[in-house]
Amino acid sequence: MRAIAQDRRHARAGRRRSGEQGLTLIELLLSLAILAVLTGFLAAGLSMARRAFETDRASGIGAETDAALQAISTVIGSSLPVRASSAADQHAAVVFDGRKGALVFVGLSEGRSLRGGPHRIGLRQYGTDLVIDVIGSGSKAQTAELSVPGSILLSGVRRIEFGYFGRANSSAAPGWRTEWVGLDHLPELVSVRIDFEDGRRNELATIIALRQG
Repeated sequence: MRAIAQDRRHARAGRRRSGEQGLTLIELLLSLAILAVLTGFLAAGLSMARRAFETDRASGIGAETDAALQAISTVIGSSLPVRASSAADQHAAVVFDGRKGALVFVGLSEGRSLRGGPHRIGLRQYGTDLVIDVIGSGSKAQTAELSVPGSILLSGVRRIEFGYFGRANSSAAPGWRTEWVGLDHLPELVSVRIDFEDGRRNELATIIALRQG
């Protein structure tokens, strides 16, 4: 009888073990290790993808910024010493209103997006955008005659600063000025510094030589 009872107990214990769904400690540790490795691979892949995306985005923004600065340099470099009044008055001020945060001048269009010839052009900041205004054509155009108002050159701009280098008069030494207004000649150089909201885009000021004739 004792042997029969022991056999029954062993049979019940065997049935319990065969029906259990739990994991042993070794199996649990192995599962956790595999999960940790897979999680590490996934995190590394996501990090690489994020860095690649940020690199591509920074490259695209850098190319856009370079193109805009090149356009700004070209248009400012085309400045003409057009007199505000009669061309016969050699002492009349030229149409060049250079301020620290804005610039208006007569520039020469090569006839691509605009009709060829001189146009009064303005560069200014509007909100967080750097905007170019084309104000009619010639030296007599008024601000109310905007033909291409508010075309955005760059976005995400915190501040733009212009600087002007040259002689204010024949007796003054050449130097940098924050304004060039009401003079009878153009500055020799114009510097353009743009501070972006994204500091990674900030670069040194761009120096532009102006035509003097």
